[in-house]
Amino acid sequence: MLNLQLSLRVAECEENGWDDLLSKLDEITQSLIENPSAGHQIKTALVFWKDAVDCRAKGLPPEEQDIIIRNPKMSVREAFGADM
Repeated sequence: MLNLQLSLRVAECEENGWDDLLSKLDEITQSLIENPSAGHQIKTALVFWKDAVDCRAKGLPPEEQDIIIRNPKMSVREAFGADM
């Protein structure tokens, strides 16, 4: 079974200001209301939407903590022995 995790992806879109992707999701859900028999096409559109969010999210630069974890020499505490 495919798990789209729409609420998590909507939150990610809101956090990053991706209004175009949120508008696209609105269009897809409106299509479901207007044409419930188009279930397969709407499912396909939702999967493409999910992939678009994931693709854009992967293009974001990593969080600072992730960079520090991968590059321990970037940690001031370890490099200088200081508490900050």
